[in-house]
Amino acid sequence: MRLTLPTASEWLYSGKAFLAAILAFYIALRIPLPNPYWSFASVYIVSHPLSGATRSKSVYRAFGTVLGAAMAVCLVSLFASSPITLVLAMGTWSVVALYLSLRDNKPSAYGFLLSSYTTPLIAVSAIIAPGTVFDTAVARTEEILLGIVCASVVSTVLLPDRVGPVFHERLAALMKDASAWAVRRLTDPARRTTPPLRFNLLSDIASLDALITHLGHDATRRNEASEARQVRFRMTMLIPQVASLADALAFVGDSKGVAAHACDALLADVITWLRQGVQGAPAMGDALRERIAALREAQGAPSAATLPVANATERLRDLVDLWQDCLMLHHAFVDKLPMTPALAYRDAVPDESRRFYDHVMMLHAALSPALAFVISALAWLHSGWPGGAAGVVLVAVSTAFFAASDAPAALVGRFLLWQVISVAAGLVYLFYIFPQVTTFTGVALSLAPPLLLVGTLTGRPAFNMGVLLVTSQTISGIALHNNSAANFEDYANSSLAALGGLAFAAVWTAATRPFGAQIGARRLALANWREQMALSRRELRIDRKAALSRIVDRTAQWMPRLALTTGRPLSHMDAVRDLRVSVALIDLREHSARGIRPVDAVLEASQRYFRACLDARASLAPPVELLVAIDDAMVELASEHGDAAAALLRYRLSLLALPPAAQPDTQPLSPQLSSLPQ
Repeated sequence: MRLTLPTASEWLYSGKAFLAAILAFYIALRIPLPNPYWSFASVYIVSHPLSGATRSKSVYRAFGTVLGAAMAVCLVSLFASSPITLVLAMGTWSVVALYLSLRDNKPSAYGFLLSSYTTPLIAVSAIIAPGTVFDTAVARTEEILLGIVCASVVSTVLLPDRVGPVFHERLAALMKDASAWAVRRLTDPARRTTPPLRFNLLSDIASLDALITHLGHDATRRNEASEARQVRFRMTMLIPQVASLADALAFVGDSKGVAAHACDALLADVITWLRQGVQGAPAMGDALRERIAALREAQGAPSAATLPVANATERLRDLVDLWQDCLMLHHAFVDKLPMTPALAYRDAVPDESRRFYDHVMMLHAALSPALAFVISALAWLHSGWPGGAAGVVLVAVSTAFFAASDAPAALVGRFLLWQVISVAAGLVYLFYIFPQVTTFTGVALSLAPPLLLVGTLTGRPAFNMGVLLVTSQTISGIALHNNSAANFEDYANSSLAALGGLAFAAVWTAATRPFGAQIGARRLALANWREQMALSRRELRIDRKAALSRIVDRTAQWMPRLALTTGRPLSHMDAVRDLRVSVALIDLREHSARGIRPVDAVLEASQRYFRACLDARASLAPPVELLVAIDDAMVELASEHGDAAAALLRYRLSLLALPPAAQPDTQPLSPQLSSLPQ
C-alpha cells in the first residue's frame, strides 16, 4: 500500500476538524462541563470530509447518545440494588439495540448501534455508585451534543465540501467502467468466465449507497437523492441485463438470415453508443428503440424460427432503456434540472422497506457482543478491580462496533493495535508534554501537529478506522479535565484494563463468530432457492415490486460474500445468474396470471428443481425435465404469445448461465427447436 502526500483538500478537512474540536473543548472548559474531552473526541468521531456526511452522522449520533443515556438512567434506577441483574438488563438492551441496527439499512442504524454501547459507557461506572448515573448521563449528553454542534457548524460554514459533486464524479467513473465491461461482454457473447472487472463494478455500485445516504442531508435539488437511488438501481440491473443480452446473442449464433444481420447492425450501434460513456446522447436511445420496434415488425408473424431474434431484440430494448435512463439522470445531476426526467425502464426503483433479512444471522451477530459484555462485566464485579471498568466498556464498544461484519475478529484485533498506539501517545502527552504546558493555547498547539497530520488520512479507506480510533481513544485516555494532575497509577490501571478488555473481545469474537463470509453466502443461497420456489408457486400472491426489492437487496448482500468464498457448492454459484433467474420467474408469473396455461407446467417443473437444489444444498444444473417443459411451451406459444415465448427463452438461457464448474453435459432442445442455433 503506497502512502502519498496529503492533498490540499485533505489538509483543509483536517484543519476544519481540529478547529471544531478545539472550539468544542474551549466551550466545554468555559461552561464548565465535567469531562470536556468527550466534546473534543466527539468532533473526530462524527467528522467526515464531506459536509453532508458530517451532518448525517451528527444527527444519528445525537439520537443514539440520547437514547443510550436514557436507557442507562432507566436501567440503573430499576436495578441499582442488584448489580448482576443490572448487567443482564444492559446485555438484553444491547441485543435489542444491535438487532435494530442490523435490521436498519438507513443512517438511523448508526443511532441504534451507538445507543447499544452508550448505555454501558454510562451505566458501568454507576454499578458501583448508582447515585451518579443521572449526572453522568446528562454530562455525557451535553458534551457530546456540544461536539456534534461544533463539528456540524464548522463543516457547513467553513468552505463546505458537498456530497453532490463527489457523487456525480463517482457516477461518471462508474458509468465509464460499466460501459467498458458491457462492450467487452457483448463483443464476446460466448464468454462464460466471470472477469474481475464485473466484481469490481458490483463493488463500486454498492459503494454508492453511503454517498446516497449522505446526499439526503446535503442535496442541492429537491429530487437529487431519489434520482441517485434510481440511477443506482439501474446500474445494478445493467449487469444481469447485459449478461442476458449476451446469452441471447450467443443463442442467435451464426444465423445468416436478414433479421440476424439487422440485429448485428443494431447491436453494433448500441455498442458504439455505450463506448461513448457519459458523453453519449440520451436521444440516441429513442432512435435505437424505433429501430428495435421496426426490426420486430419486419419479422412478421411470430414463430419458433423468429424466437431467437425476438428475444435478442427484447433484451436490446431493455439495455437501451437502462442506459438511456442512466444518461438522463446523469445529465439531470450535472445540469441541475428542476424536475426528474421521464424514465423508460419498466421497473421502478425497489421499495427500500422491502429488504431481505436473515434474522438468525442478525440475532447471532447481536447476541455475541451482548454476551461478551455480560461475561466481562461479571468477571470485573467478581474481581473487585475498580480500574477494570475501562476494559468492560471497551468490550462493549469493540464487539458492537463490528457486529455487522462477517469477520469481526480481525477488526477487533486491529482495534487492539490502535489502542496500544493510543496508550503510548497518551503516555507521552500526559506525563511529558502536558506538565510543561500551563495555558489553553499551549494545549492546543501541542495537540495540533499529530492531530492535523493524522486527520489528513480520514478520507482514505485504509486508514479511516485507525484515524477514528487513535484520535478518539488517545483523547479519551488523556482525559483533558479542567485541572487534574496526571496520576500514573490511574492511567496504568485504566490502560491495562482497556488492553485486557480488547484482548478478551478479540478472543471471544474469534471463538463465537469464526465463520467469515462462507456461512452467510450459504444461507443467502438457500434463501434464493426458497424465494425461487415461492415464485414458482402460482397459487401464491406475490407483489412484483416487493419481490424485486427483496431479490435485488439479497443479491447485493450475496455478491461480496460469494466473491470471498471458494469450494463446492459455492464455486457452482453465480449471484448474477440467480438474479436473472428470479427476474425471469417474476415475468413468467405475470404471463401465468394472464391465463397462458403452458407457462404453468414450466412453473411446476421449476418448483421441483428449486426444491432439489434446497435438498442438495447446492446449485444443480437444470434437469432435462425442466428444459423440455420450457422448450415445449416455447413452441406452443411462439405464434400466438410471442412475448411469453421470449420470456421462456430468457428463463431458459438464465438457467443455463451457470459457472463453468456447474455446466451440464447436455442442454437439450425439443425436436421442434432442434434446428435453431444454440
